[in-house]
Amino acid sequence: MSCGGEMQKFRLLDGLVGWDIAHCEKLTGLAFDDVSGLRLAQTRPDGSYAPCHELDPFVSAADVLPYIPPGRLAHGCGRCDWFLVHEEKLLRHDCCAPVWRPVWNRKCDQQLLQNGVAVAARDGRVAVADAKAHRIWIWDNNGERLIAAIDTDDLSGIPDCKPCVQPNSISSPGPVAFTAWHELLAVDLKTNSIFRFGFAGELYGKLSTALPSKDVSGNIQRLAVARDCSIWIVSGVDELSVQLWRATRDDSMFRRATIAELAKAFEPTGLTAANEKDGFCLGECGPEGFPISVCFRWDGCPAPKAIENPPAPGRQIQGQLLTAAIDSGIPRCRWHRVQLEADVPAGTSLEIAVATNEAPSKIAPPSRDEFREPGWEKFEAGVPHHLDWQVAPAGSIEFLIDQPPGRVLYLRLRLRGNGFATPVVNRIRLDFPRVTSLDLLPPVYCDNPQAEDFTERFLSLFDTQIADLDRAIERSPALLDPAGVPDDVLPWLGGFLDLVFDPAWSPELRRKILQALPELYRRRGTLSGLVDTIKLVFDNINPEVQELAAERNWGAVAANTDRTQLRNSIQLGSSRLFGKSRARFRLNTSALSTAPIRSYGNPDHDPLLAQAFRLRVLVPPLNSLLTRQKVEQLIASQKPAHTVSTIHFGGEGFIIGNRSALGIDSLIAPLPKPVLGASGNIRLSRMTVLWHGPNGTPRGLRLGETSIVGMRRIAA
Repeated sequence: MSCGGEMQKFRLLDGLVGWDIAHCEKLTGLAFDDVSGLRLAQTRPDGSYAPCHELDPFVSAADVLPYIPPGRLAHGCGRCDWFLVHEEKLLRHDCCAPVWRPVWNRKCDQQLLQNGVAVAARDGRVAVADAKAHRIWIWDNNGERLIAAIDTDDLSGIPDCKPCVQPNSISSPGPVAFTAWHELLAVDLKTNSIFRFGFAGELYGKLSTALPSKDVSGNIQRLAVARDCSIWIVSGVDELSVQLWRATRDDSMFRRATIAELAKAFEPTGLTAANEKDGFCLGECGPEGFPISVCFRWDGCPAPKAIENPPAPGRQIQGQLLTAAIDSGIPRCRWHRVQLEADVPAGTSLEIAVATNEAPSKIAPPSRDEFREPGWEKFEAGVPHHLDWQVAPAGSIEFLIDQPPGRVLYLRLRLRGNGFATPVVNRIRLDFPRVTSLDLLPPVYCDNPQAEDFTERFLSLFDTQIADLDRAIERSPALLDPAGVPDDVLPWLGGFLDLVFDPAWSPELRRKILQALPELYRRRGTLSGLVDTIKLVFDNINPEVQELAAERNWGAVAANTDRTQLRNSIQLGSSRLFGKSRARFRLNTSALSTAPIRSYGNPDHDPLLAQAFRLRVLVPPLNSLLTRQKVEQLIASQKPAHTVSTIHFGGEGFIIGNRSALGIDSLIAPLPKPVLGASGNIRLSRMTVLWHGPNGTPRGLRLGETSIVGMRRIAA
């Protein structure tokens, strides 16, 4: 139960706070955990049920089926590629053949199989555990070539067999599974041990990860290896009560796993139904493009009727929570209301009752009234007399407490099920003391006790709705928290902030963009804002954005002789400033074919407007054309509307580390000094590069100044 300071207004009963100070002593036929809530306990194969802190030790075989097929069935490489083992037959089903066909031609069949009990397939390899022949067969090329035959009765003669593996035999071969690290796992049903083999049949030993024997029910029924290299086991004594276990290669013990973890580790195989008696069903594409279910028997023949999955694990039919005295700390407290957060499926019911007292009762429970409570004779009646309990109307999950004033309150919760389904109670809230809108009305409404009680109950209807609105208003800021909202709410939140998501963006990227959006909006239109936006959306791209107006030479006259700053320094007498005759054609000034003809703007403003509002974005090489297009679209949407941008993608010229290696086939150095004349190294022509003057600026490759490795196309 909840606890806190002096000004308590409610008490909570849930998995985090607790359901009762007596813990499991007052929970009969129920179980709970910190998240799922209170529910009817599952029934074990021996008829008992798990303790209250052990919620759902079994999972439904129907929930496991889409991800881990039964041992006799294995999913191949293709979408509709399947293998089925039945006695001495190995059958295959693919998209080209909608029926099951033998893997081998009967004329060439060597009759190796005698009684196949399990099959596994991965990357063109097929393995079958044969219980009668005491062999594990391994084929390559989808069963065309036999590459190994493991004698399960005597593993000691296998090459590379480690002497520490004793006994060296598999008494009862069971499920098999291929791994991503090129091993074959095989189960010994007698000992629940897992052996490791190579593809050539060599024994690597037993799997070091162990099953907790005291918690495992029955034998290992299924075995699989997930994409993340985790090993999964399904155990049980029948199809109803199965357990799901998971372990990584580094774990020393398997642990219980959930269906949610299973769905995250495996892709659905297309298996829709299966049971040991009738057969199984596969989901296939119908003639009109809609998925249909095709059912087969375990011998590969079409099933005459639809296959049904095994029912869910059995549960208790009845369960009861009987709390101890819940102390309000207020003498003669008027308890106000009970609220339940519960899910009541069809075929189940939920009943809640309360009783008050001024002090915790120490009197022994009275004899139960069997005529008043039929069906609950085996459950404890509780400390208050059965006539003192206020039972809520059937089906209600919220009601007002109509009990005499009392400091403590007792609560009784009864759950009924049909043996498989169960109500789920996530939380119970007890409000006290009674506070309604009547306190805001004139005292005349409280003169008559009967009228006061009616008015309080009547106004409570409206107070409940107002309280719900107040809680919604209080929680409204949580809707703007990108880290807290569900994935489905992210597009709405992006639209609320005038942001349209790319469908290819992952939920993690969307949350990062939403969190960075206020800062990006503040710096939108700046060079740093554009660079940060590209880095955020494309993790592996680090662009360089150049503002061409900042690279103009005119206006930068200086006498700086520092060679690291000569690029932005112009000296009088050695450099030409802005040439007016070349900016636009002028009569009596410009030569023909040397300047453009412009009919707009003031010619005197050409030095100020030349290269203004121009951006050059240098992006590393990108192999994907789609990614290039997305980069171009992002830059076009984020740059100022009055600017013009040019985008240069690397990869078409000199790239260090790809087409050239420093110190092997390339020399990064200035051009040699030109010498004119018969004995010189150059002749004057259009392609001649002259040397700089005594006060000029040497040009050459300077990483970080005149060239950016991996972005600019030409290093010169």
